[in-house]
Amino acid sequence: MFGFCFSVGTAIAADDVVLDSDVAKVGSELAAEVNAEQISVEQAEEMGLNRAETYEISSTVSVENLELQIAEKLKESIMPYYSIEFNDPTSDDNNYRAIVTEYFSKVE
Repeated sequence: MFGFCFSVGTAIAADDVVLDSDVAKVGSELAAEVNAEQISVEQAEEMGLNRAETYEISSTVSVENLELQIAEKLKESIMPYYSIEFNDPTSDDNNYRAIVTEYFSKVE
């Protein structure tokens, strides 16, 4: 279902145009809006973090709308870390989607 697993890395539009700048913008704007720290899935594994919750967020409007929805969801969270994986839409699917995973510190 998801062809790319990047933490604010690369998103692909329905016309197969890479949206690197839009995705980077989402990452920087989220960093300013939420208290949690964005990390990659690999970093979470290396740090030994525990997964708290994973959810999908989608928008048929724009990457900016997707970012607003992600920010609203993360503002409600008390988890200190999160990662975002953007989708690779098919030509018949114009949705912008992201999988957001929230993490908490390793329990000692």
